[in-house]
Amino acid sequence: MNRQSAWWIVCCGLFGSLVVVWIGWTEERHLSDAEITVRTTEDGHRLLLPKDWPIERKNGVIAPVGVEQYLSVKFNQVEQAFQSIDARLNQLEARVTTLEQDQQSTQQRLRALEEFVRNSQDKR
Repeated sequence: MNRQSAWWIVCCGLFGSLVVVWIGWTEERHLSDAEITVRTTEDGHRLLLPKDWPIERKNGVIAPVGVEQYLSVKFNQVEQAFQSIDARLNQLEARVTTLEQDQQSTQQRLRALEEFVRNSQDKR
């Protein structure tokens, strides 16, 4: 390999490194505190993760849990929220049914009372 090709390889490597650093810096600046946080482990490792992403130690290595495990936890949370909403909707449907039945019986009593008043006025 000659000097000129080695120089180009070094320049491309430096440029690529700068691009990677710049992309990481801009992406980090666009994320809000609500989305990401810096978490420091007891060993002093800094990890940029969502606040609820668990960290685990496997074979002496500290790392965030796998994406599959994290997404599984998130989907379970969403499923529980949907079940809670579904239960609340069932309660509300039952209350609406009860109120509709009460309204029908009240309307029947009101019609009967109006008819009684009309009949009593006609007799006078």
